[in-house]
Amino acid sequence: MNQTPLSKFKRTLENLLGKDKFLTKEEDLLSYSYDSSYLIRLPSCVALPEKKEEVVEILRLAQKYKVPVISRGAGTATTGSPLPHKGGVVICFSKMNRILEFNEEERIVRVEPGVLNGELKNFLKKYGFFYPPDPASYAFSTIGGNVATGAGGPKGLKYGTTKDYVLALEVVLPGGKVLKTGPSTLKCAVPYNLTPLFIGSEGTLGVFTEIVLKVIPLPSKRVLFVSIHEREEEPLDIISELLKKRITPACAEFVDKTTLLALIKGNILNLFQNKNFSSLLFLELDGEKETLNKEMILVENFYKELKIFFEKAEDEKIIENLWEIRRSISPSLKILGKKRFAEDVVVPRRFMKELLFRIRNIEKEEGLYISCFGHAGDGNFHVNILFDPENEKKALKTREKILKEVLKLSGTISGEHGVGYIKRDFVNLELSPLQIEIMKKLKKVFDPDGILNPQVKIPD
Repeated sequence: MNQTPLSKFKRTLENLLGKDKFLTKEEDLLSYSYDSSYLIRLPSCVALPEKKEEVVEILRLAQKYKVPVISRGAGTATTGSPLPHKGGVVICFSKMNRILEFNEEERIVRVEPGVLNGELKNFLKKYGFFYPPDPASYAFSTIGGNVATGAGGPKGLKYGTTKDYVLALEVVLPGGKVLKTGPSTLKCAVPYNLTPLFIGSEGTLGVFTEIVLKVIPLPSKRVLFVSIHEREEEPLDIISELLKKRITPACAEFVDKTTLLALIKGNILNLFQNKNFSSLLFLELDGEKETLNKEMILVENFYKELKIFFEKAEDEKIIENLWEIRRSISPSLKILGKKRFAEDVVVPRRFMKELLFRIRNIEKEEGLYISCFGHAGDGNFHVNILFDPENEKKALKTREKILKEVLKLSGTISGEHGVGYIKRDFVNLELSPLQIEIMKKLKKVFDPDGILNPQVKIPD
């Protein structure tokens, strides 16, 4: 009996990788059929390469047999981007998790895509350095996944996001061609700068095998303020005022009243018992001691003038314990709805209050809980629409309303989670026909047969 191209691909790849690094049984594939979105899509097979040469061979065979290729880190994506559209091979990088080089003089680190963000942070801390991008999932999300989505995090206000730290990439293209996007130097003006093109590309242009990052010295001290507010929108005013005073916090994280309800119901928030408040602000300052102490006094006096109640922490363990409240938000939201649509919208900072008001109006109209928290310092709200299964149609309608309001306020439908399948239908609302045409042409250059993450990111 004649074999199909997929069966030939699977047989050849199993011989290459061995059964321990190539999975085809349904019970094994199920673990790779979901991420942190609501989607479930079963791959045809899963490859677990340990070295670049194996990735090259996978991409060579994939082009030969026209098999879709889906790159996967730890599966923390909220958009479905590490899931297959209709079958194909998922390349999981859990075995390519080595820190290959750290050069203290050059202040660069070279890693494989499966290195966990948190592991890299712990490694660098021993040498007095740090890698600032810190998504909420940093303890278990991979650097490769962070680059693929352009991940950010609370420290984005002061330190920027993933795009500000990637110096160069080694990328495998369909057919097994290996592309280096540039040298590991802080400056380079010879080639077209292709590195930013791959950041946030969600596996649609190539497969990462090495990532070169710049790192910076670890600040000598940090202090955290956690304040409570009767007016829900007050923290957004405070952030604006502090920036006008030329104070740039390392983090400025907003927690709205709906999120507070979930934290209280989940017995996570016991810090401010017997206090009435509608929102929280996590404000972290860091830097050298003398400068930091001056900023700390300015913030304390500012809060006292406004009669804002706050807790201040300077001890490292206490600071991390307080941040656990923020990190507990995502799992706590399940209390308010069995399912959710998780958005990561961004608007100019000056429109954040207006967006919050509009979301509250939509919440009242639709009768669903809408949690709105996150990186208020750089205009990035994590909007979670919480619902039970019978209300899914209403939740979809709510989601569309919110995304359209974001675009009316000169915003974007994704700041750091990517588009995936979940937001693909809304890309046409944000981008011009010319932008989309250019994206499609670029995709064709790198992936002429369209086998890399088909149906992800780019609209029809």
